[in-house]
Amino acid sequence: MLEEGQNQRNNAQNRIKFQEITEKEEEDGISGLPDCLLLEILSRLPSTKYAIRTGTLSKRWAHLWTWVPTLIFVHYDHPHPWIQSPNLRSDFALVVEKTLTQCRQLKLKKFQLRTHYDIRFKLQFNNWIRHAISCNVEELNLEFNYQDEFWLDESIFIDSCFTDLKLAGCKLNPSGAISWKNLKSLYISYMKLDEDLIVNILSGSPLLETLVLVDLDGWIDNTTSDNDSSSDDESEANIIKTNASNTLSLTQCPQLKLKKFKLLSYNDIKLKSQLNSWVLYAIRCSVRDIYLNLCADGIEYEFMLDQTFFTSSCFTNMKLHRCMVNPIGAISWKNLKNLCVSYGSLDEDLIENILSGSPVLETLELEDCFGYRRLNITSKSVKKLVISGYKDFNIDRSEDDVIEINAPNIQSLTIQYEINLLKILLVDVSSLVKADLNYTCKGIRYSHTTPKEEMLKGFIMNLSHVKELKIGFFCSEVVSCLQAKGFVFPSNVKFSEVTKS
Repeated sequence: MLEEGQNQRNNAQNRIKFQEITEKEEEDGISGLPDCLLLEILSRLPSTKYAIRTGTLSKRWAHLWTWVPTLIFVHYDHPHPWIQSPNLRSDFALVVEKTLTQCRQLKLKKFQLRTHYDIRFKLQFNNWIRHAISCNVEELNLEFNYQDEFWLDESIFIDSCFTDLKLAGCKLNPSGAISWKNLKSLYISYMKLDEDLIVNILSGSPLLETLVLVDLDGWIDNTTSDNDSSSDDESEANIIKTNASNTLSLTQCPQLKLKKFKLLSYNDIKLKSQLNSWVLYAIRCSVRDIYLNLCADGIEYEFMLDQTFFTSSCFTNMKLHRCMVNPIGAISWKNLKNLCVSYGSLDEDLIENILSGSPVLETLELEDCFGYRRLNITSKSVKKLVISGYKDFNIDRSEDDVIEINAPNIQSLTIQYEINLLKILLVDVSSLVKADLNYTCKGIRYSHTTPKEEMLKGFIMNLSHVKELKIGFFCSEVVSCLQAKGFVFPSNVKFSEVTKS
């Protein structure tokens, strides 16, 4: 009994000591940082719920999250509805309501809401948005499932506090002129826009620098009557018909000082003129960075760019995905410094046209491009070459499946991902300082591993002058074969940790 009593007293003393240590923990480690740094750390967590959980760490952390200037609420239904609670959305709404009542921060840097729209909570959604606006939120991010169509509250259109705005799965119907006087970055996806609304948005955003458009469903005919009694299927058919027979004109839009323009869309033939209208508008705004990702069904189908695109000197950075590079004459990209072309057909003449028309080009990246058999890069400005895959789906494999690289002035070379070639010959890369090899030839059916080994050995021998030669994970199988045969790798070769193992 005495021993048991002694143990109880010891346990009680240990609990007291643990409590004292917990209460004093702010003096050590991360808890000893000033509030401003702790709030910055909490702001970078992926969701506000994680910031709230830190309140259980100690008294110091108990209410710290209530001052975080970033609120992020994310909820999506489980993909298998039969194993989820029917009240999940209600629970989510209650959590958001409770969180907002506890927050003390009067100035928000970011407010993000990602969820499915549920008409039962329409009032709450708009109240949450009004709360963010009342806190002069700088970055507002509203993402609803693309099948949802949440009508935005009128207050959002006349607020000038935003600098960054992201809208997905929303409906915009401003009663008057939009006033986003401080907006610098706008991201819009899964929405239908008529031409008047586009003009209203761009006219009301005089400081806009970045414009990102993702999967817009064309533009709607604003002559359609609200009292139309046709079915939803018929209305959708009318929209498609309208898209096919009309073009989108952006001549009424103001000429903004755009720095960055991104257009990511399904490449439907009915939307070709509208997509090109957006590209031409970006050019009229002298955009510097342009990224076009226009995917489509089928490997062979590429988006055909307007010829004006090839003689525009405003670009400094360009990325083209599934776009047909088909200039009629000489290309003139006089200020272009970085170019990435992916899933495109390029022959030697076209590559020469690109290089000669880009006198200050520094980086060239070819991603899963095909059609060329020789890269002849003699430009003194190009310092970096990246080949991220080579896939030609239009030809049968043969012994002629070889490309040559003649690039005497490049200083960095990367060859990575799936290279469906029998061999890559390095003709002249005498100025190379750094090289990175992380490729696989799994698309080629060799009768034995010798060609793969010979290709890697050829790279290593031709790159013996390079200061640092990195060999990555995708080459690990061939590396193992060479090591088993007693091949000695030179001292400039560096293996990734995975390759070593």
